[in-house]
Amino acid sequence: MLIITAAGLTVKWSLLQPIHNELVNKYKRADLLFYERNSICNIIDLEDFNMLTLPVACFFMLIFIIFSKRTSFMKKKLNGHVAPIVPIDFYTHIKRKFAAVVFAIIADELLDIVNQVINGNTSKEEGVIVVYLLRILKVLFIGFRYYPVLSAVYIDSILTLTCAILYAWLDFSVSIVYQGLCQSDFYPSDDNFDETNGTDIARLFEYYGTGQNLIIIQLFTDIPRYICWSYIIIKLPMLLINKISTTIKHKNKDQFKRLHLTREEKILLHSSAVHSVEMSYVRNLFRPINQRSTSRLFLARLIPKFIYQWRDDFRFSSRILCVYASTCLVLFFITVQACILVVPYLDELQNSIQQLIDQISISSNQQNKQSEFPLPNFVRPYIIAILTALIVTMIQLLILLTNIRRNLFQIFRGDDSEIPKRDKSKYLSYSTGNFHFAGFFIGYLIWGYALIALFALIIYISIDAFITFGSVKFLEKILKLIIPILLLILFKMYLNKLLARYVFLQYHGDILAINNRRVLMIFLYFNFFLDSFLGFISSIIRIIKSIVGGCLYMSRLDYSPMGRKLETLDAGFSAYCGFIHMEAVHRNPIMLVVASYLYSRMKAKQYVTKNLMMMMKNDRKSSKDYSSKVVQKWHLVVLLLRNPSLVFLRKHALSQIENKKMKTLNEVNRRQSCIEQTLYRPSLVSEIDLQNMWQKNVN
Repeated sequence: MLIITAAGLTVKWSLLQPIHNELVNKYKRADLLFYERNSICNIIDLEDFNMLTLPVACFFMLIFIIFSKRTSFMKKKLNGHVAPIVPIDFYTHIKRKFAAVVFAIIADELLDIVNQVINGNTSKEEGVIVVYLLRILKVLFIGFRYYPVLSAVYIDSILTLTCAILYAWLDFSVSIVYQGLCQSDFYPSDDNFDETNGTDIARLFEYYGTGQNLIIIQLFTDIPRYICWSYIIIKLPMLLINKISTTIKHKNKDQFKRLHLTREEKILLHSSAVHSVEMSYVRNLFRPINQRSTSRLFLARLIPKFIYQWRDDFRFSSRILCVYASTCLVLFFITVQACILVVPYLDELQNSIQQLIDQISISSNQQNKQSEFPLPNFVRPYIIAILTALIVTMIQLLILLTNIRRNLFQIFRGDDSEIPKRDKSKYLSYSTGNFHFAGFFIGYLIWGYALIALFALIIYISIDAFITFGSVKFLEKILKLIIPILLLILFKMYLNKLLARYVFLQYHGDILAINNRRVLMIFLYFNFFLDSFLGFISSIIRIIKSIVGGCLYMSRLDYSPMGRKLETLDAGFSAYCGFIHMEAVHRNPIMLVVASYLYSRMKAKQYVTKNLMMMMKNDRKSSKDYSSKVVQKWHLVVLLLRNPSLVFLRKHALSQIENKKMKTLNEVNRRQSCIEQTLYRPSLVSEIDLQNMWQKNVN
C-alpha cells in the first residue's frame, strides 16, 4: 500500500514540477500568474464534471444491473435478471472498513464543492439557482462515480470484482492526472485565473518562497487521499482472489448438497452463529458484569478502560464508520488549508483590525491617542487556536461515539432516560431525521470546529497581548467591570451553601427538613430583593454560558442546547433521535438472533427436502429399466397393505377362485359317473377287463 502511495505521489510531483517552475519564472518577471492547461483536461473536465470516468462507471453499473437477480418481484421474467444494485447496506457489517475508506475519498471531493460555494467561485453570468443546481448535480455525479466500487463489493461476484478493479485503476490514474495538470490546490490555470487574478499564488510565493515548499505542502495534503486509494486498489484484488478460491472449493462439492442463499439471507443467518456479535450480546444478558469475557483484540487491551471500553458484543454499523471516516478526513483537510492558506494573510488582517480598534478608541477618547488594545502577532495564537479546535472536536467526536453505543443499549433495554421514548405519531419524524443524520453530522461538525477556533483565537490573542505588552487598557477595563460582580456572585453562592448546611437544614443537610424556621423566613424576605439584582447578572451569565456551551457542543448531535423541554425543536437532535430509533429497531441483537434461528430452521427443512428430491431424481436416472417394475411392485405392496380387501380383487386371486370352481365341478361329475358305472355288473371274461375297470374308477 505504501508503495502505491509513494508511486502516486511521485507521478503527481512530476506533473506539478513543470507548472511550479513556469509560475515561478512568471512571478520573477512580474507576469500574469497562471498556466495553460493540457488538452487532455478538456476531455476529462467539462464544466467541473469528470466526463471520462463517469460513462465507464455507468457502463459497469449497467452490467451489474443486468447480471443481478431479483429476489421477490417478477422472478420468472428474464430468469430473474435485471435488478437494482445496492451500493452498501448501512445496517450490516459487510466490508465496513472498505466502505469507510471510499466515503473518506468522497468527502474529500465534496469539500472542494463546499469551498467553491463558500468562496463564491462561480460565474457571474449564472444565476444563484442555476449555480446551486449545478452543485447538486455535481454531488450526484460524484456519487455515480464511486457507485460501481461499492456495489461490486456488496454483490461480491467474480464479474463485479473484476470490473471494480479495472475501474478503480482507471479512476485513480485519471484523478492523479486531473489533480496534477487540470485542477491544483495552489496553482491557478487559464480556466480559473479570473477568480483571484493570481493574487493568492503571489501571496503564497511571497510567504513560503519560490522553492519546493508549495509542492511539498501539496504532496503532504494528498497523503491521506492516496493512502485511501491504495487501500482500495489492493483490497479489490484480494477480494477477487478469495472469491475465486471459494468458488473453486464449492465446485468440488456436490451441487445438491449446497444451499444457495442470497446476500441478505447470509447476513441474517450469521446472527445466530456461535461467535457472532448478536449471540455474544444475548449470552451476556444472562451473565453478571464481572463474569463477562473481555475483548480479545489487541487494540482493546491498549486503550485504558476509563477512556473507552471495547466490547465484543457490539459493533458500530457501516453508516457510523463511513460518517466518522469522512469527518476525520474533512477535519484533516480543513486544518491543513486553514494553516497553509490563511497564515499568509494574518499580518494584513492584524493591521486592518488594529486600525479599526484605534479609530474606535480615538473616537471614544480623543485625548488619548495611544491604542487601548495593541494586538500581538496573529500567527502564534492562530496556530494554537486551530490545534485547540481540532483537539476539542476530536474529543467531542470520541465522546459522541461512546454515547451512540450507550444510547443504543438503553433503547435495547427500554430505557428512555436520555433519548425520548419512541412514539407512534413520530415515526415519520424518525424516518426523516434518519435521512438527515449523516449530512447534519458533518455540517454541525464543521460549524463547531469554526466556532471553537474563533473563540479560542480571541482568548489566545488576549493572553498573548498581556504577555507581549504587559498591560492592555481595554482588557483591564473589562476585567475591572467583571471581577467585582463575579466575586459578589461567588460570595453569595458560598454563603447560601454554608447557611443551608449549618443553619437551615437538619443534620447538616443529610435530611431535607427545615431547621430554624423563623430565621429562614427572615432570610427569605431580605434575600427576595437581593437576588433580584443577582438574577439580572445571572441571566447575562446564563446567555454567555449558553453561547459557549453551544459552540463547544455544536459538533455533538446528541446534545441539544435548547434543554429537555425544547430539544425536539432542535433539528440536529431530532436527526440523532431518528437515527438511534431506526438503528435500534433494525439492529436489535435479540430480534436478530431469534429471527435468524427461526429462519435457519426453515432453511434446514428446505435443504433436507431438496436433497431428498435430488437424490431420488439421481437414483432414477442411474437405475436400470427394470427398476420401474420394482418401484411399481413396492407401490403395489404398500397399496395392498393399506387396503387388504383389494387383495381378493386381483387377477391372480380371481383366477384361483375360478380354478377351484372348475375342480369342484369336475369332482362332482366324476362321482356321478362312478355311481352310474357301479349299477352294471362287470364281465368275468378275463382279468384284463377287471384291471381296466379299476383304473377307470381310480381315475
